[in-house]
Amino acid sequence: MQNLLNPRWILIINTVPLIILYFLFFGQFTIIHSLLEDVHITHWKTFGSTLFILGFLNLLYAIFLIVKKRKVSIFYAIVALLIYIPFIYLFNEYSDEIIPFSIPRWMVSGNITLYVGTFLMPTIAYSLFIIVIRLTSKNKKHNAWMNFLAAIAVPLCWYLFFQVILPLWQPVESNFSTHAFLIFLISGTLLFLFFVIRGVFILATKKGALWKKYELGWKIPITILFPLLGLALNNGLLSNFNSFDNSSGLFGNFNDPWFYIIAVINGVLICLPNRPNIKYQIFLFIGRNITFAYSLYFFIVFLPFLPLSVIAIIIIGTGFLMLTPLLLFIIHIQELTENFSLLKKHLSANILRIISIASFLVIPICVTTLYKSDQNTLKETLNYIYNPNYSKQYSIDKNSLSKTINTVKQHKEKRNGEIFNGSQTPYLSSFYNWIVLGNLTLSNAKIDVIEHIFYGTPSSELLPEDIRNDKVEISNITSESFFDPSQNAWKSWIHLEIVNNESTNGLKEYATTLKLPTGCWISDYYLYVGDRKEMGLLAEKKAAMWVFSQIRNENKDPGLLYYLTGNKVAFRVFPFTSNETRKTGIEFIHKDPVTLTFDGKEIKLGHTGQLSNTSSVKNNNVIYFSSKEKEKLKEVKRIPYYHFLVDASLHKENNIDEFSSRIKKLVTKNNKPSKNAKISFVNTYTSSIRYNDNWEKEYKNQSFEGGFYLDRAIKKTLYNSYHNDTDSYPILVIVTDSIKNSVLDKDFSDFKITFPENNEFYNLSKEGILKPHSLLTNPKKQITDTIENKFNKTVLKYIHDDDTIAYLPNDKKSSIILKKGPYKATESQILEKNWNQALSMHGMWISQTLFPESSKKEWLNLVKHSFISKVMSPVTSYLVVENEAQKAILKKKQEQILSGNKDLDIGEDTPRMSEPNILILLLLLISILFYRNKQKNKNAG
Repeated sequence: MQNLLNPRWILIINTVPLIILYFLFFGQFTIIHSLLEDVHITHWKTFGSTLFILGFLNLLYAIFLIVKKRKVSIFYAIVALLIYIPFIYLFNEYSDEIIPFSIPRWMVSGNITLYVGTFLMPTIAYSLFIIVIRLTSKNKKHNAWMNFLAAIAVPLCWYLFFQVILPLWQPVESNFSTHAFLIFLISGTLLFLFFVIRGVFILATKKGALWKKYELGWKIPITILFPLLGLALNNGLLSNFNSFDNSSGLFGNFNDPWFYIIAVINGVLICLPNRPNIKYQIFLFIGRNITFAYSLYFFIVFLPFLPLSVIAIIIIGTGFLMLTPLLLFIIHIQELTENFSLLKKHLSANILRIISIASFLVIPICVTTLYKSDQNTLKETLNYIYNPNYSKQYSIDKNSLSKTINTVKQHKEKRNGEIFNGSQTPYLSSFYNWIVLGNLTLSNAKIDVIEHIFYGTPSSELLPEDIRNDKVEISNITSESFFDPSQNAWKSWIHLEIVNNESTNGLKEYATTLKLPTGCWISDYYLYVGDRKEMGLLAEKKAAMWVFSQIRNENKDPGLLYYLTGNKVAFRVFPFTSNETRKTGIEFIHKDPVTLTFDGKEIKLGHTGQLSNTSSVKNNNVIYFSSKEKEKLKEVKRIPYYHFLVDASLHKENNIDEFSSRIKKLVTKNNKPSKNAKISFVNTYTSSIRYNDNWEKEYKNQSFEGGFYLDRAIKKTLYNSYHNDTDSYPILVIVTDSIKNSVLDKDFSDFKITFPENNEFYNLSKEGILKPHSLLTNPKKQITDTIENKFNKTVLKYIHDDDTIAYLPNDKKSSIILKKGPYKATESQILEKNWNQALSMHGMWISQTLFPESSKKEWLNLVKHSFISKVMSPVTSYLVVENEAQKAILKKKQEQILSGNKDLDIGEDTPRMSEPNILILLLLLISILFYRNKQKNKNAG
């Protein structure tokens, strides 16, 4: 432990944590400063400048000692304790002035007010070690048991104080009582820890023959038995703290068997005697350095709990186990020091340092490697679901995926109201979330989908896309349109007055769904917040929706526009008080005059008196056809064929005969589309064959597992049909006993370009009858429609310059098509609110829909183009917020998403209250004590 006197430790223990702490608070201040009053900002400046001065002085002192080649003085340790403990004390006293309760909790990063104690605790512990080392001279004899007796006396005095003195104590002023108690608590804890550390330090450095002879008598309990007992107690094996499951513990989730295995290996290595054999010493040195990562980890984890150890010893007899990481850390360091001294006679100090560092990194590297493996598994899974290459065959290790999903759920799980039941593993959960999830999250909804697809577990029903509140409706709607000759397109504003007709108390929300005509996009938005007209911010979609949800929970004034699927846009305004009327407006850019429908109210934008150029518009690889231009195209009739999508998911082998019978009945009734028919067997994956005499044999040979991933099967079928230039198209026929149990949560509006003839697919009933379902709206719901003449529709044929063919709906409406192959927009100048730019962005979105494997890169380009052009796209959203703080948090969350994996989430659909980090519970308890005392004083006043 003499090495702790090296001043370089100050840089590691004090300077680095203070820099991190300073930047954490600076980042928080930049978000909430506009909501703080002058008195709050004064507190920020006071504590911030004090923290800066303390860190700077520590840095200067460390540099001075390094240059002068001196060791850390005992006076530094005493001064550090006298400064940092009052600093933490005062910070907690004024914490509700630094971040007042008026600041929305969702704008505050976790429990940032508790970070001060967390990041300064290492300096306090280090100072305590320095005092112990300096007061325990090697040249004097010291009695370890006298220190242990002194340490025992501290909780004994506490016990007498609580039993005898405290009941008789009747202070006049309540503040004095609180402060006196806390000073007594802090000073008593410091004395207790000092004597414990000093006793173990003396014990570990004893050279007497008697101590060496019986050292296993105290080493084995401290290094093996106590760690195992501590793990067992934490994990509920020796108590009822964790009787409800095996995925959490009193101080964190340490249920993994490796914690027990390494605890035993670590203890055995520490207990092995030091022998003069050089090979043996190297082996021991390497082994002890490897497991030192384990001892150091638990020392850091339990460092904030050390002050609680005195109380725990008084209340419960097993409280002494909280000291085990501290005692183990001291003994481990001492054994490594002795190892180093013995090996230094045979090897150079630099070689030993290299061996030491390399050995120490073994466990961290192994942990990181395991986490990276989970990251790769999860990335491959998300790519298969959200960024698939439809022409590629996938094979994902389900066992590895199951382990990864369980680990993700474990590391993200929190239990509301259970402060002392940690389902996360301290530090490792945060490290896991950083490596695997990039500090984002995998929402429960996506976990549900993954488990449904790969394991056939039932999934919960999602809310329908069409959202609408009764009693909140449009009371007045006006429009204005301007023709822009420079871009040969229209710009139109729709101004709305929305009223809440509900007379009862309570806040209401206006929510509706707009269907935009082809070639029409949203380019601006405003909402009146009180008497102030607030223009919308164009933001990344997930960030905007998260911020909207948080603001809405606080009954503030957000307004939101975002794409659902295809050309459907959700429009939400909140809140509306009783009989309140609010004003809002949306700007559109469109090529031709169009008609929009707002809750049944039609409004025309543009007018026929000044028509735009009706010729087709070709913008790189994307082409816009007006309804008049489509009349010039050749009308053709393609040949339909059945494409059966047969349920081959888990347990569906029992339905082979029934499903086969359904198909045969349909083919018998209508044999014409059976020519060139295809059949796909659908579970987690989709395997397709031609419909021939061997299809039943192939069906019986399928692996019936996973869920009925119908969404993927339909998209893959449509994708293959779209890229097939033949004069045929598929009739999608689903064969299953329950389409409601399929993985089919969204419609196929984004795929509209791939099915120009017919907007329906069909579920094959037991009688061999086709039951129609819409590809564009609520696909799981059967629709009332006749299928007569559905397979006789014509389409319009267009031949590209490269002789590839595109088919357009013959519906007398405008259409947009794309050249075959992934489409990348050029990096030329991006114009604001430009129709051609919007068309180009729409082509980028169609391309990402058809070639989702390219969306990992092109997604960022589409966001960039949308931001610069100020035209909303399916990956961005228009959001109105109320103040600068909300804008700042929106920017922060947006940067977080754009720098991470687009398939991950920023949070759950329903935000949960953040809970305290298990590592800083002590400071939480102190904060609660302060808060309750202040509330009593306020009530008394």
